[in-house]
Amino acid sequence: MKQFKEISANQFKVDRAELEVIAEKLSCILSKGDTLFLKGDLGAGKSTFARALIRAIANSPELEVQSPTFPILIPYKTSRAEISHYDLYRLSDSSEVEELGLYDELENHITLIEWPEQLGSNHKINDRFEISLEESMTDEEREDYRLIKITGFGKQKEKCERFFKISTFLEATEWRQAQWQFLQGDASSRSYIRLKEAADDALLMNAPPQPDGPPIRDGKPYSQIAHLAEDMTSFVAVSNALIEAGLSAPKVHKFNIEDGLLLINDLGDNQLYHMITEQNADQQKLYETAIDILCELRSHKPNPMQVGESVYELPHYSNEALSIEAELVIDWYWPKLKNTKISSAESQDYQNLWVKLFNDLRPNNHHWVLRDFHSPNLMHLPKQSGAKSLGIIDFQDAVIGHAAYDVVSLCQDARITVPEAVEQHLLSRYLKQAAQLDPSFDKDDFLQAYAILGAQRASKLLGIFVRLAVRDGKKHYLAHIPRIWDYLERNLKHPHLIDIFNWYETNFPEELRIKSEEDLSMIG
Repeated sequence: MKQFKEISANQFKVDRAELEVIAEKLSCILSKGDTLFLKGDLGAGKSTFARALIRAIANSPELEVQSPTFPILIPYKTSRAEISHYDLYRLSDSSEVEELGLYDELENHITLIEWPEQLGSNHKINDRFEISLEESMTDEEREDYRLIKITGFGKQKEKCERFFKISTFLEATEWRQAQWQFLQGDASSRSYIRLKEAADDALLMNAPPQPDGPPIRDGKPYSQIAHLAEDMTSFVAVSNALIEAGLSAPKVHKFNIEDGLLLINDLGDNQLYHMITEQNADQQKLYETAIDILCELRSHKPNPMQVGESVYELPHYSNEALSIEAELVIDWYWPKLKNTKISSAESQDYQNLWVKLFNDLRPNNHHWVLRDFHSPNLMHLPKQSGAKSLGIIDFQDAVIGHAAYDVVSLCQDARITVPEAVEQHLLSRYLKQAAQLDPSFDKDDFLQAYAILGAQRASKLLGIFVRLAVRDGKKHYLAHIPRIWDYLERNLKHPHLIDIFNWYETNFPEELRIKSEEDLSMIG
């Protein structure tokens, strides 16, 4: 953070305004379960720092933040996480901490603790940030300065180091003095910081390379089998390719693949999902433009792409990848609804059904598959027109495969219900344009692939949404399951899917299908 006067490693000399800026920046990397110790004498600036931090997390600059000296605890509810702000100055003994219930909610809140010395030397908080503050004013200085040192301990050491890596990464850019603003992420491990600058806003994508999980088949982890991006090389490559194709995607200004840091264009806040669900925008009209984008992509081959000094090639959406995804429904949904794991024989029968269907996909369909082409990943750009009026994001898992997959992703949007009449209208629009672009285009073959890949995607999503709820505690994703069942049943009507239709009828009869909000109680 070269914009601040560095005294020693991770220690800076700042005035009051700069102290607030550091608090605002640090707030952008905090999440539920993080704890901060605020250390320093009376008047050192702890309350100033805490006030700026809480307001930034709450995204409310005018929020009234009082000192918790007398109540000891003041809680705040925010859309990101609940905040517990403690001031332990008045505690007479560390044993009183147990009575406060401070340790009980650490995992569920962002916790700020002033005077953490009152916890005693045997406190139970090993994972924490320590913000140490002290006054620093000389006779020559007319303003009141503070020394601030930020240190991470335990599991927070890595996050603290990440904070300074982000700061260093931005120092060589025109956004080095931009205001940081937290952006809510989605189901992935990526997070974003909006960089507010007078000239032009940008986004910092914080995407640390993900380690491989345990091997699950043929010595390979799930991410490798399913061709999920393990670093952001693919994002840089695909973004450049989409822009070269005349479409709208975030331009990458700077990247560090090793550290998983990207500086990209900010495409704004007009996410189709929010426009449709909150602003009553015309879903069919917006999705027609998205269909036109997919038709445009048919004219562009997914060729090898240059990223820095290396060449990146999209992996093929292999039968192995499609199959491992389809198995998520038996890995997660099955045991949760049936209270038992699927047997090896039953699992093999299920896999065999999919192998047969995937083998029926025409092998010469080698097109772009962006993989998550739906409303949360499409941004309305009012200053653009035609296909460029929708910005595309979240495409790092792109592969080469059947073009029907992305059409399914859009026309059977996992996050917003697409009425069947609208789906058929959009599908007809795509079929007409595809036939005009390619005289050899086979409509019946495409519709068969659409049904196969639609059923595969729905099966995958049933498993993913249960996994997000059970493993990751993100239970709000369960609300999408009734919609996914509706889509799955639409796809299973295709006569070519009779075998997988019968499998679902046998193994997931109506009483095991979550078709309404009331049915969600079956998962808990």
